[in-house]
Amino acid sequence: MIKVCLIGASGKMGRAVIEEANNDDDIEITNFIVHKESEALNFDVGKFHFEQANNKIFEASIDRDFDCIIDFATREKIEERIRLYERLKRPVLFCTTGLKSSELDGIRNLSKEMPIFMAPNTSLVIALMHDLIEKVLNFNNSLKVKISEKHHTSKLDKPSGTALSFAKLRNVKESSIESLREGESGNWHKIQIFNNLEQLELKHSASNRSIYAQGALNIVKWFYQKPKNLYYMQTLIEDLYE
Repeated sequence: MIKVCLIGASGKMGRAVIEEANNDDDIEITNFIVHKESEALNFDVGKFHFEQANNKIFEASIDRDFDCIIDFATREKIEERIRLYERLKRPVLFCTTGLKSSELDGIRNLSKEMPIFMAPNTSLVIALMHDLIEKVLNFNNSLKVKISEKHHTSKLDKPSGTALSFAKLRNVKESSIESLREGESGNWHKIQIFNNLEQLELKHSASNRSIYAQGALNIVKWFYQKPKNLYYMQTLIEDLYE
């Protein structure tokens, strides 16, 4: 049984991770962590998320044993969390998006002391899509790229971290990415690769957050006992398929 400390446990992705973990015999969430000012602090987790008490409590500090951290919190107080992880020296799956370069550097530096997996998007299909696009672009330097994405209105970063990761493959300007924020759930990313002779269009859609929660738990199973290093979804792809 892998024991998980979940950071950002009261959020929408926190709820999805808890729901998936409840149906996973290999994962147990032992710490449900929220920030000190959270409205969920000291509330029953089951009652808060599922309207059925489960005697698990949202807390602001870690006081139970765990093997790995999953961080789905927002970028608020990210530097404070980085200092905490530096003291804990436990594996961390970092899923927070919208981080500044200096904050990303702080997370990368943690990998000198413990395993760190950075995954702004935990979908394996998105990772495979990223890998395919990179190979296509490396094959033909004349190809141009257009990126568009849509997320729910509560998505804070715009463009999304996933869209920005695609943009880096061909130095697409952030300002040229089309970003929509509509509705309460669901998202998609569309990549168009083209020149004067041909066009390739790839689109990934997700109807709810479960796919990302499942992805996070599968990442934990793969990486939590790895040696200290910096890991990405592409690292996982290379290990599994190449």
